[in-house]
Amino acid sequence: MSKTKKNALPRYYKPVFASLLAALIIMLTFLSISLRIGPLVITLNCLPLAVAAVYLGPAYGAALGAVFGLSSFFTAFTSASLTTLLVSVNPFFTFIMCVVPRVICGWVPGLLFQALPKDNEPKRLASSALCCGLTALLNTVGFLGLMWVFFRDAFVSNAAIIDKVGSKPTGNVFVFIFAFASVNAIIELAINLVFGTAICRAMHAVTKNRL
Repeated sequence: MSKTKKNALPRYYKPVFASLLAALIIMLTFLSISLRIGPLVITLNCLPLAVAAVYLGPAYGAALGAVFGLSSFFTAFTSASLTTLLVSVNPFFTFIMCVVPRVICGWVPGLLFQALPKDNEPKRLASSALCCGLTALLNTVGFLGLMWVFFRDAFVSNAAIIDKVGSKPTGNVFVFIFAFASVNAIIELAINLVFGTAICRAMHAVTKNRL
């Protein structure tokens, strides 16, 4: 009986922990919980996603990425954000922009972590840090990249969007869109590197790297 109870933990631990992370992502998204540093607003949604990708693997990472993306898309109907304006321009493209990059930034780091060396603690720590940072990087590049692909004309011609971002692009729209979120993206990457790595290290230590 004791053996059965011992083996029951790994079987159910991952889905239960994934459900908790999914609830956290939804809460962070719909309640707009963020870290404010002066005029900067730093979102924390990528942190639980990074933990899922590294600690739970690519399948759970992709699934929680979908949760993040869908939550982000649906908040466009309940808030007054830039995404809300983009929905009014093209809801289908906005859906793709919100969901696809988040699935990728949960899936790819999970795959990479499985392939990286983890046979000792320094290697595991370095692999975790790389993948946690990659989660935030892929989210920024994917989301803003698709924003440029789908909506670059709107940043030049749509008065509501120009008013929301504060100015009209005078040069390359690609550069303008990425510059718009550059400082936030760097801080979010640093948060994922530091706190994501620390959380993954703690979780692996608690479970003795058996999951």
